[in-house]
Amino acid sequence: MIEQVCRRIHSELETNSNSERRERSANYLKTSRLDFIGVELPDIHRIVTTNIKNLTTDDLPILMKLLWSIKTFETRVAATDVMKEYAKRGDVFMALEIADFWVDEADTWGITDPLCSPTIGILLLRDPKVENVIKSWRKSENFWRRRCSVLPYLYLSLKSQYREEYSQRILDAVTPHISDEEFFVGKAAGWVLRELSKREPELVARYFENYHDKMTELVFREGRMKL
Repeated sequence: MIEQVCRRIHSELETNSNSERRERSANYLKTSRLDFIGVELPDIHRIVTTNIKNLTTDDLPILMKLLWSIKTFETRVAATDVMKEYAKRGDVFMALEIADFWVDEADTWGITDPLCSPTIGILLLRDPKVENVIKSWRKSENFWRRRCSVLPYLYLSLKSQYREEYSQRILDAVTPHISDEEFFVGKAAGWVLRELSKREPELVARYFENYHDKMTELVFREGRMKL
């Protein structure tokens, strides 16, 4: 049954293929070695939502692994959509184990970002022990993994999720990367600081005063945009 759902999702993605979108995605997500079908993100989300509505929570890990094994950008986005639903009510550490494996195979922000925010962010709020795993990613030689050690905290910074007690956790996650010269890591650190500044402008302003001399220009510029 689950294999049939996977095949149906893949087939519907191919039916919604658009050559202009395929070319645009390939040009925009240049770091990725994946093939592109050429499907708009709202269509991916719609196809996944329609096809998983009759599945149980226990069905979802099998489906997401099957979708991930198809090496196209759109099926892997679909896999992260399924993971997002599983993260809300499934086993936290099974979800994190799968996500950890995916991070090793990810080669574009188009995959890492929705995997981190909201999905790993959801896991982080469900069980504080998830934070220990994310901390272990901070010194990885894989810059996508370093990016993924920051972006779950973007989810905690959003207006819909933010609580004052999250502020130090968020800053602690950002600080190891403010001098990281890798563009995709610095961009993530600045993004989280920018979002947090919408909730806590004075706190973030003081943070910039204290850490400005340690920041790359990218982090400084991106993080201060809303101050």
